Amino acid sequence: MDIYIKQAVLHQFTPDDTELVLSNQLLAISPKIEEYLRKKIQRVYSDDAKTGILGDDHTFLEKAKSDLLEASLSIAQLWKEEFVLSENQKTNDLLFVAYEKNGMEHFAFLRIALRENLVHIGENPEKPLMLTHNNLPSAGSAPDEALLINLQSGKYHLIEKRIKHNGAFLNYFSDNLLQDKPTISAKKSIQAVEKTAQKIADNFQQGDFQFQSKVKSAIFNHLEEAGELSPEKLANDLFDQNLTARLSFVDQLKDVVPETIRFDEIDTSRQLKKFENQKLSLSNGIELIVPNNIYQDAESVEFIQNEDGTYSILIKNIQDIKNQ
Repeated sequence: MDIYIKQAVLHQFTPDDTELVLSNQLLAISPKIEEYLRKKIQRVYSDDAKTGILGDDHTFLEKAKSDLLEASLSIAQLWKEEFVLSENQKTNDLLFVAYEKNGMEHFAFLRIALRENLVHIGENPEKPLMLTHNNLPSAGSAPDEALLINLQSGKYHLIEKRIKHNGAFLNYFSDNLLQDKPTISAKKSIQAVEKTAQKIADNFQQGDFQFQSKVKSAIFNHLEEAGELSPEKLANDLFDQNLTARLSFVDQLKDVVPETIRFDEIDTSRQLKKFENQKLSLSNGIELIVPNNIYQDAESVEFIQNEDGTYSILIKNIQDIKNQ
């Protein structure tokens, strides 16, 4: 992933102050700071991120396209008006970044909650450790919240946390600040597919390990062929002989995933890697890892249910065995 950091601005929110601590200048970007910002941004391009597209006339996109310092001041104030409703507030750094990704201009807003850490100061041998505040987490951890926008296409990646207000949990970032409805993340959409399929299968006494493997194979095949998951097409693959089960699956899945789930190139590649193998743990302690294309080939592996209810696994046409 080719990311080039161009500019950055740092503001701060503290729950004890009524006003933000605002900077009136760009952040000086040293090689270490550049690496920190780049790694934080990279962590947002994950299967945990929700996605969406902002129209050319969307107010937030227009702000993001303006001068970075000016945009950061405006957005930080709008963010604070929404975030102060939260019942559990911490000190946060608000980082705004202008960067290029694969040659295209992007905007980033990162919220990073500061931590307390013990440091070894060494000046007082009786008390060599001191608790320090306002410490940034490591570069390898994901931001607490983040919004990345491709300024040319308007496509965004969003990691948001719900805040608690008056006993209710709110998606304040997307609903109030961004004022857009992002699609469910790749991770949660696949979890919804697996959970719904298993629930329907259990209702029809089909929920054994072979069905679980069938679900994984179906997800892998659909991603490999089209880079998307369609509730209707998945239903046909999983419950081809049961119309009631097919309709129930589509109906229940659409409560969580209302339409076809389309994955971008990064998400597709990441999910294919997760689903490329079937991993089986047997009651006798043996563990098997079988590539999906072989798992579905009856000439390579066969699962046999014995009369006593146990299973036998027949692995066929082996020409060579290596001890690794």
